Amino acid sequence: ASGAQAAGPSFVSAGTLTVCTTSNFPPLTFKKDPGDVLPVGIDIGIANALAGEWNATTAFTTTDFAGLLPTLGSGRCDLIISGIYINEERRQTYDGARYMKSATVLVTKADNQEISDPQSLSGKTVALESGTYYVEERIDPLNAEFKTAGKPAVTVQDYPTQRAAYQQVLVGRADATLTEEAEGAYRVATTTDQFKIAYTWQSDFTYGIYMRRNGDDLTRVREALKKLSQDGFFTRLAETYGLDPAVFEVDYDS
Repeated sequence: ASGAQAAGPSFVSAGTLTVCTTSNFPPLTFKKDPGDVLPVGIDIGIANALAGEWNATTAFTTTDFAGLLPTLGSGRCDLIISGIYINEERRQTYDGARYMKSATVLVTKADNQEISDPQSLSGKTVALESGTYYVEERIDPLNAEFKTAGKPAVTVQDYPTQRAAYQQVLVGRADATLTEEAEGAYRVATTTDQFKIAYTWQSDFTYGIYMRRNGDDLTRVREALKKLSQDGFFTRLAETYGLDPAVFEVDYDS
């Protein structure tokens, strides 16, 4: 906990911060063991730290990725903190505060020699977690290029979790998957000789905390994130998960 308490947003007036998250996106939010009740990870640490700033306790509502925004919209949680990108389409409905940089990576089986960059995905099958924006951000522009060049398109298969997408690659039903850089690196490091990162896109993507629009709630969340940054929380969090602290150097007000 850090010094004086920051002014809290309206949704923690009862002393509890309810957070929507997934539990299968390491190292951001995951369960170390399937039998665990609560997830752990970067996003869980951030949720707990924010609650501490507002003198609140945390409660977590876990769902698959596609269910995050609907669960927030229905009022069953106050915030989404779950490895979800900030983009303008989502911001048409919800407020979002940035907290971490990201990049998209292309992951294949470790022994795959055919795929080394996006262009080599022509005619291949990619397994993706449902609800992510990889189709709009990466696959659709790529398929437009392939169509112009007269090349076969990328085929997309949707699965409820990133773990399920990896499984399809492992058993050969898909050639590759797209995921976030930290998650991909964690997966490669913890599954010996099964996967490799074949390509990393240059990216300006950032993860965001989403909330329903209400008064100055967004301002309060941004103020708390800035305070955590000033207190060195994100530096310590980066050290815990073996990340470069620069991944948390974002413009909180953008």
